[in-house]
This record gives sequence, C-alpha cells and structure tokens, in this order.
Amino acid sequence: MRIPSPNLDVRDLRVVLALREAGTTASAAEALHLSQSAVSRALAVAEDRAGVALFTRTPNGLVPTDAGEMLASRAPSMLAAISSLERQLREPAPKPRVVRFAAECHMCYPWLTKVVVELKRSAPHLDLRLPAEHVHDTRGALERGDVDAAMLMGRAPKGTRSRALFEDELVFLMAADHPAAEGLTKAALRSHPILCSTARNGDHWFVRTIFGSKVPRLRVQRFAVTEAIVEFARAGLGIGVLSEWVTEAYLGPGTGLVTRRLPKGPLLRSWRLAHRPEATPFVEPLASAIAAALPRRRAVDFFGSR
Repeated sequence: MRIPSPNLDVRDLRVVLALREAGTTASAAEALHLSQSAVSRALAVAEDRAGVALFTRTPNGLVPTDAGEMLASRAPSMLAAISSLERQLREPAPKPRVVRFAAECHMCYPWLTKVVVELKRSAPHLDLRLPAEHVHDTRGALERGDVDAAMLMGRAPKGTRSRALFEDELVFLMAADHPAAEGLTKAALRSHPILCSTARNGDHWFVRTIFGSKVPRLRVQRFAVTEAIVEFARAGLGIGVLSEWVTEAYLGPGTGLVTRRLPKGPLLRSWRLAHRPEATPFVEPLASAIAAALPRRRAVDFFGSR
C-alpha cells in the first residue's frame, strides 16, 4: 500500500484560506491570531511547498492566483473533514443496539448462531440476542414486546410487520430397517409413534397438511432436544419429524438412518420475518444476515419477497 505524502499541511491550508478571505496579511494575521510577519513567512512556506505562486501582491492587497484560488476553494472541505474526524476520535463509540430475536422452531438454532456472527461482521452496530426461552410462545413474545423480531411460520401477529423469508422441508427420519422405510404412507404415520419436538406451534398445520380435515388419532412423543428424536428413530421406536437441514448431519453409511417423504411430495413450511414497528430500521440487515447463514441444501429461497 502506497501512503500519500503531500507537501502541504493544515497550516498551509489555513493561511491560504485566511488570506483569500481577508485580502491582506494584517487582516489575516488578526483572524489567525498571529503576527503579520508570521503570516508573511507562512505564505512563503506554503508557496514553496506548493511549488507555485499562490497570491499576487497589488496596491489593494493580495489577490489569489489560479493555483491559489483552487487551493483556497478546496481548503474548507479538507479542513472540515479533518475537524470532523478529530471530533469522532474524541467521542466514545456508541453502544450496539440490542436486538432480541426468536425463532418458532428450536431446530433453527444450530444455524442461527451463524446469523449472530454475520451481523457482527456486516452490522456491528447491532447486538443480536437469541433468547431461546421464547421458542414455545414466539408469537406471544413478539406481541408482548419480549422480543423485537421473530422467525415465524404462517401469518404474523396483529400490530407487527413481516416479510417472506424462505421455505424449508420437513422430512421423516427412521431406522433403515423400519417397515415404513420401504415406502412411507399416511397409514404408517397413523400406525407408528411420531417423534417430534416439544414446540406445538406447527401441530395444526402439520396434521391438516397431511391428513386434511379428517384428523386421525396419532401417537406422538415429544422431546426437548433433537438428539433424542434421532436416537429413538435409530432404535426403531418411531418416525421422527425434523427439518431436512437437521437430518443431514445424522445420515450416511453406517448411521442406520434414512429419511423419507410422503408420496404427495415435499412437506414445505413457509417462514416469515415478523417484527415490531419500532424494529424496522434493523430488519434489512437482519434479513440479509439470515440469507447469508441459511442452510441451502434443498431450501427454497424467497429472500426479496415482501
């Protein structure tokens, strides 16, 4: 990197600007709080550094040359920039704005930490917090003001604003030798325990999407941690329901696990970024950070939709 090495300095800019405004060394000396002889010497130094004459001496005083006029016209902005920088250096850095953010599904948290990291890089004025205790009542937390923004399935609560984010796929995780591994059907879901998280906010959508209006009696076992769902599925004790991006870490040769879809095709959840009106200024950087962190294997990206 080549560092600029100008000949002129701040004192040269100040004396040239003062002389153009005052017209005489006596008046400029008064403005600069210097003696007249000091101003004359300073002008000589400035002209020597610039390598050109900056003023012409006339019976009526000093008149800037073309070079002097050019320098004097640019001096105010350069001096103002330096003064502004000095003020900023003296002022304490503002504290980052705390943004409380929650997601309606605990399966998102493994990659939401990447959102925190991305925001630290791209928007250091924001301090993203992820209070996981709101995962079971994310909508309520947003309505009460316990969080500033939230990632929700479906519609946003009244009094909040939202934008479309993305869709992710729910898949069914089971032991490789599970009977349903040969072909998953709705009948298999009715016959075997369904292993899922303790969050209930997507239950109605899940059942209606798969079974329609005729809701069957299902055997559901709920777990607070993803690993419990995985291990129960591996042991053949039921069919796990997990986001596709979560199951990827548990699949592969020797794991004894497979994922299956229903014949009707992918089971897609739509996610929205909902926020309180006062949180609007930081929604754009937050959405961009989510876009950068989002697992991309088979997720359908809707960033940019409104």
